[in-house]
Amino acid sequence: MIHAFTGPTLSPDDPALSHERFTVRPPIKHGDLFDPQIREGDTVVIIDGLYHHTPALRHKEIIRAMSRGIRVIGAASIGALRAADLTPCGMVGVGAIFHAYATGAIEGDDEVAVAQSADTDARSYTWPLVNVRHVLHKGVRAQVIDTPTADRMLTGLRDVYYAHRSLTALRIYSRRCGATSFVAWLKERLAANPHFGDLKRADALKALQTALSLDGTPVTPVTDVDWRTRCSRQWANAFATQTIDGRTLSTRHRVAYQQIFDPHFKAVWSTHLKESGAGDELPHLLACAAYRSEIDLTDPRTADRLLAHETPHDRAAVAQYAALNDMTVQAQPGFFVEAIKDSVARRLLTRAWQLPDDALENEAWARGFQGARDAVDTAKWFVLGFLKETETVQ
Repeated sequence: MIHAFTGPTLSPDDPALSHERFTVRPPIKHGDLFDPQIREGDTVVIIDGLYHHTPALRHKEIIRAMSRGIRVIGAASIGALRAADLTPCGMVGVGAIFHAYATGAIEGDDEVAVAQSADTDARSYTWPLVNVRHVLHKGVRAQVIDTPTADRMLTGLRDVYYAHRSLTALRIYSRRCGATSFVAWLKERLAANPHFGDLKRADALKALQTALSLDGTPVTPVTDVDWRTRCSRQWANAFATQTIDGRTLSTRHRVAYQQIFDPHFKAVWSTHLKESGAGDELPHLLACAAYRSEIDLTDPRTADRLLAHETPHDRAAVAQYAALNDMTVQAQPGFFVEAIKDSVARRLLTRAWQLPDDALENEAWARGFQGARDAVDTAKWFVLGFLKETETVQ
């Protein structure tokens, strides 16, 4: 399967994406490559990506994917940027924009950046600088603008914030520079071909063709680049999911539910420590505090061990809590669970564990948290669901 992350360079309904081997996905963002639907032997084509208001795709996420035997191709936009950095690690770069970044001909991230609406409209409202540079070059070759004027326009537009580099801005600035023939020429070309001068689109089409030409050929996992850092493990755990009984749930939230609400989770954590090679010689609480277990929730054995006591009712509760959090975020813009008061989360823990507040620290360590502070932060995700559930019972 070929997973193509694109928009707006290629819209999801672009005929070039109609091949049965393509799975069309929205612009890539942090965490998308942890999707279990992207499997060993698949190809990922990175064209467009989110940034600014959303965490962008990290380099180590790409390296991790390649270490799993997934081929990663980059072109046109953030794909070209990441490929310019990661071709020595095995990523495949395609197209003129990738080549320009790789050779240092261009450097700024804003060369490929465009402004989009924050809603579902995937169209671009601006022209990326790489396309401006491309049409100016074409204009010089067509002798509708001279090289000094084209250079002056490019320098001037480079100083314009990327989100303001619209086609209208390009026309206005061209007239200010006296390039009226260029404006008329560009208008005529765009009327004949809406994709005229769209270098990003041309590179994206090449990347799709490259993916199809490589489809079915063996993918060699990257093994000589170490991506296993504490952050990469945290990302993997944050995005780990499992689908059970038709529900796709966060593994991290399922384990946290057990840590907070399973009265016997201390025994589960003790077993985990022993099977991880720690805690045999130390008293349980001391082992919990002294040994910092690096949990990998993408490892099925670890997940199964920590979810040993989980019931269908528990999974249903996690699903309900997640739905309530999502609904609250939608209904109250600006709300996020991390903003819930510590005191409220602490009361949840004292009720769930039936302990006084000053006993939370030891209990938290015994349940696999890094102390009460970690337990309080984790418990905030469950506060709304817990309150609603207890109110219903009362």
